[in-house]
Amino acid sequence: MPTSLLKSLAVSLAASVTLTTAVAGALNAETLRIASQGDATSLDPHSHNESFTNYFLGNVYEGLVGRDRNFEIAGQLAESWEQVDPNTWRFTLRPGVTFHDGSAFTADDVIFSMDRALADSSNFKHVLASVDSYSAPDDMTVEIVTRAPNPILLNDLLDLMILDRQWAEANEAQEPINLQAEEKAYSATNANGTGPFSVVSRAQGEKTVLAENPDYWGDKGNVTEVIFTPINNASTLVSALLSGEVDLVMPLPLQDIARVEGADGVKVVSSPEARTMYIGMDQWRDQIIESPVEGNPFKDLRVRQAFAHAVDAQAIIDRVMQGQATLATQYVMDKVNGFNPDLTRLAYDVDKAKALLSEAGYPDGFELTMDCSTDRYVNDGQICQAVVSLLARAGIKVNLIAQPKAQFFPKVVAPDFGTSFFLLSWTPSTMDSLNVFQNVLGSRDLDNGRGAWNISGCSIPEADALAEKAAVTMDAAEREALLKDAMALMVENVCLVPLHVQQLVWGAADNIDVVQHPTFEFPLEYFNVN
Repeated sequence: MPTSLLKSLAVSLAASVTLTTAVAGALNAETLRIASQGDATSLDPHSHNESFTNYFLGNVYEGLVGRDRNFEIAGQLAESWEQVDPNTWRFTLRPGVTFHDGSAFTADDVIFSMDRALADSSNFKHVLASVDSYSAPDDMTVEIVTRAPNPILLNDLLDLMILDRQWAEANEAQEPINLQAEEKAYSATNANGTGPFSVVSRAQGEKTVLAENPDYWGDKGNVTEVIFTPINNASTLVSALLSGEVDLVMPLPLQDIARVEGADGVKVVSSPEARTMYIGMDQWRDQIIESPVEGNPFKDLRVRQAFAHAVDAQAIIDRVMQGQATLATQYVMDKVNGFNPDLTRLAYDVDKAKALLSEAGYPDGFELTMDCSTDRYVNDGQICQAVVSLLARAGIKVNLIAQPKAQFFPKVVAPDFGTSFFLLSWTPSTMDSLNVFQNVLGSRDLDNGRGAWNISGCSIPEADALAEKAAVTMDAAEREALLKDAMALMVENVCLVPLHVQQLVWGAADNIDVVQHPTFEFPLEYFNVN
């Protein structure tokens, strides 16, 4: 058994002992009422690769592996695994697991879910980008063969949720829904996983009720029911927490931190999040959309540099984020493998921005449209308003389209990527920057799962080559150096304008014990109501 597996199993066992003790000490099973500014966009586990949706569904569906209480990779539906040779991984599945409808979990469900994740409408092709083939030698074994040695295959598999083949086929859900086409399907509003909680009822944008899975294979806290309510008004959200209508608010509006800290019966729970906010600029169209300017100014590096110089990211942190963020120099946080400590960001300098625009042929600036969500990230709407004001000082007129994520995401990730200027962010679920290159920075190769979120169309072939080499390099130090060099090229070319790394800030009742992961995962099986 590999050393890494022994370590993961040891940590997992320790976590299980802690959880068992906690459960034994709990007096009553409890309902946990959660509110957030937005809702999961779908219950289909292969449709929309959006962090909040993924981690909401992570309480209903499971993968072969997952994160344990201590954020270590541990077995979920795979009880153990081994590398048969450098390219072949053999997973032994956990016996006796059933889906929420009572049907047995087998290797056939894993194969089906892999096929589904590679379907045209899937947003999860990147998970299996390194995989050459997969098979099920028997009902409790799955073998995965990679094209070349993959040092982070287990990390990649964290994003692969397993769906019941029989349930999917019976409900005509063999393929993921096409969210961009606003497709409706049974799997969008219903679920059948193996996770610690099952879906009792679902009203998109209104309320979702989860119930504990009594047959769950693992340990869990004392929460037996979860009522999740999206509340997109910040004052209403906080009032619900202070009045006791809800037990947990995530995220807590930053302007209300002091108010919650000073109130009785509630607390603020905070930790660093591995999410980097950034501004994206269309670098692939010959003519940017929703703009009267002729051509595409963003194809000129000087224009991209001008936008970076014009945006005072520290002021946004101080005023909009209430200090609850750190300045980003690149497209990952410092705890992510491949972070390059030698990189710096272009300094805020309006005069420099104007000079660069003039050199590029835009002495009077130009006009364009910015797309922004209002209920996905912490203060996303306010961040965009600040960006609009800052760019105006450099002569850039921005028409802001701010809308709920239910409308925002189908537009920006449509097949034709329906935006030329936007605010987005990325959290590498693998905590490895290769994930960012596969999804956000790598030149688009959508058929092979690369660049599904490269909405800017940025393409630096030299960086692609470095990332591709890192993907098959087993030596950790050499691999990290490759990723650092690739990151430096992306920053040098101003592929995106990094803003900040935000902080996880939740508000909770005093009697609620939670676990925060830097990826924003909220594993409800580790939560307790005291």
